[in-house]
Amino acid sequence: MNKTTDRPHNFRPWRQISWQLLLAVNVPLAVVLAVLLAVDYRREMTEALAEQQQRLSEEAMSMYRGLFYLAQNDRPEDVQRFIDSVCSHLQQSQSPGHSISVTWNGGRLQSSIGSRLSPEMLSAVETAARDGAGAVSDGVASRIVGRYSGHGVTVHVSELTTNIRRSIRRNIFFHLASLIVLAAVAAVLVSVVLWRIVVYPLKALSASVTRIADRDFELDRVQFQSTELNDLAEAVYSMSVKLAENERSRQSQMSRARRIQEALLPTDLQITGGTIVPLFKPAEDVAGDYYDVIPLSDGTHLICLADVAGHGIPAAICAAVLKTVLVNAAEHATAPGAILDYVNSRLVQLLPDQFASMFLAKWDSTIRRLTYASAGHEPGIHLRGEDDVRLLPATGLLLGIDCERSYETESIELSASDRVLLVTDGVTESHSPTQGMFGRERLIQLAKDCLHLTATQSIAAIGDAVREQQSGENPTDDITVVLIELSEKTSRVCCLT
Repeated sequence: MNKTTDRPHNFRPWRQISWQLLLAVNVPLAVVLAVLLAVDYRREMTEALAEQQQRLSEEAMSMYRGLFYLAQNDRPEDVQRFIDSVCSHLQQSQSPGHSISVTWNGGRLQSSIGSRLSPEMLSAVETAARDGAGAVSDGVASRIVGRYSGHGVTVHVSELTTNIRRSIRRNIFFHLASLIVLAAVAAVLVSVVLWRIVVYPLKALSASVTRIADRDFELDRVQFQSTELNDLAEAVYSMSVKLAENERSRQSQMSRARRIQEALLPTDLQITGGTIVPLFKPAEDVAGDYYDVIPLSDGTHLICLADVAGHGIPAAICAAVLKTVLVNAAEHATAPGAILDYVNSRLVQLLPDQFASMFLAKWDSTIRRLTYASAGHEPGIHLRGEDDVRLLPATGLLLGIDCERSYETESIELSASDRVLLVTDGVTESHSPTQGMFGRERLIQLAKDCLHLTATQSIAAIGDAVREQQSGENPTDDITVVLIELSEKTSRVCCLT
């Protein structure tokens, strides 16, 4: 009567501790690297601009010494040629953007070779040099300024900062490449260490816990390079040892419980005028399904098939109680409906909040009549032939719901070669991910297809079909089938498991 479902697990790699550890180490490392590069760039840029300004000032002083004597001759063309020759030499030395201007006798001269400054920029250069500023910008380009003045002669030397910045960037890129290589090596080393010390042991421990969850308790003792993880590994190993001991004890107890339940099922019984073949497949070691054949004092037989809610030990205990109550009820009543009335009232008292379905039939071979009552059980299937199939529906609610509930008794006349098929809902509700539910219609069709087979062959075919429906998955509910086939002779009860 129970069904279980598996919930899908969403795999998220970034939730793994291996990813988190690597990110926790490598991301801060990358941030520190970026900060160091930014600081290094600003520092080198500041130092380079200061050094360049100092060189330009020294160049201005050297030019002043040469210009001082030329200025004494009061010949501007000599000063202009000197300025142009210096700029020409600097252009050949790959110093584009170099500019020299001289203020002399109230006039202003600048080089005609290379960069000639606009009057506005020239004024800005002179103002910046006079005010002690190291650089000036017109919004388009910035220039470093050097100055020297004396005896009425002032020399201004300026150069674009583009070359300086380009040179600094080359140095920074070189440093960046070096740091990236070093950081990559460090990241690899740290990642390898983290993998060996933390990630690999955690994966191994996770695999061990998974094996324990799959009831595989035979683990090996392992050693890691971390004291804490070794303690955890030892705890997991100790747990597996204790669980293995508990599992052996449980298996022993379940084996005893299985033998007790098998002893409660009918074996080697004889009925008159028919053959009964059951199929009994517990979902676990013991089942909540129960079937029985009870001979009565008047020569008739009670044929019972019950399904307790749930499966496993609790359901098996309830099934054992149900058998005891049924045998006791058969001593007080003979009609199936009256017997179910008694069983229902006692079940409510003995096992409150526990429910069960039951199909109870009384077979009288002298008049070939089957009287039955059904407490919410899966309908029985009466087959006279492929074209004559009748369902035997429930005549009352499940047992254990209402102690005052009464159950109607129905009857049918059976002929030789008729069959009555009884199943628990573990058969009709057997589920396959690809084929869906087994279903009652498929069961009826299968029962009709098996009419040419013996009862034993028919029950085996039904069992094979249910097993195929489950596609190799473990059953989620107990499976019990009881097939009654009428004949003119006495047969023994056969059981398929």
